[in-house]
Amino acid sequence: MNYHCGDYIRGLIEAISASAEHPGSLHFVVVNNSPSDRSLRHWIDASSLTLPVTLIEAGGNLGFGSGCNLGLAHVWQTDRQAVAWLINPDARLDAGAIAYVRQCLRDDDQIAMLGTRIRDPQGDVWFSHGSFNRWSGQLGHRFPGDDRRPLPVRTWPTRWISGCSMVFQLGVLRECPQFDPRYFLDYEDADICERHHRLGYRLRVTQAVLVEHQVSAITQRAPRAKYQHATFSKLYLLHRHATPLAVLLNLIYYAVRPLSFCLSDPERAKGRWWGLGDYLRWCWRRLLRRPEPPHPRTSFTVSS
Repeated sequence: MNYHCGDYIRGLIEAISASAEHPGSLHFVVVNNSPSDRSLRHWIDASSLTLPVTLIEAGGNLGFGSGCNLGLAHVWQTDRQAVAWLINPDARLDAGAIAYVRQCLRDDDQIAMLGTRIRDPQGDVWFSHGSFNRWSGQLGHRFPGDDRRPLPVRTWPTRWISGCSMVFQLGVLRECPQFDPRYFLDYEDADICERHHRLGYRLRVTQAVLVEHQVSAITQRAPRAKYQHATFSKLYLLHRHATPLAVLLNLIYYAVRPLSFCLSDPERAKGRWWGLGDYLRWCWRRLLRRPEPPHPRTSFTVSS
């Protein structure tokens, strides 16, 4: 997914191409969410990559989920037995990561969605596995006591998978997996996992840490917009999948918590409050049965 991050994508593709054990089975699909950025097209045309790269023009910044939907639909239409691995541009695979994932899917051919454990550049585990409490609305993703040894190859149950590194085994799925387009940024990964969990599909995460992620390397360029989308998305997720109590607790939290950092981090505080307002406006328009805008308006949604 490209949103003014061509350097990250080029580095990711080049790194995977250089270390791939079976390059003939790999095909890169890049969705360009920033059509004004022509650098990727020029690079693909001019480079001498040994692996095929397909560039899909989104026509604008559709957000993470809707952009990924274009890529997933392309792979689904091309090969319904394929394995589609969504990987963030600011992430890097460890040596042997592809082989490890392939072995996991061979060992359990009923896995529909597979995540990988992820670390940050400091070496700390950033995503271990996902948990979801419908009553409090809490989503957990770091559990330090988990076994993270790379061998033996093994997977563990998870309630949700980080969209930074999310693998779909399309042959197991009855329909093409699609993110809810209402999410522009954040929590769309938890939503698609919850929907597939309720349908009875098997969700797993690798025991080994296979991916390094520069967390928020792209979205931190606009912190107010980042927190605004994240707040709306979290409340919308709870609206869809949690209890009314969880929604109420989180409404109170996002109304009060920013008071503690409104002076030290005003952009973050504004983003939280504006995201809260976006959700309340969405609820009001829904109650009145008025047309709803596709996404809250921020610097991300109005630019490409």
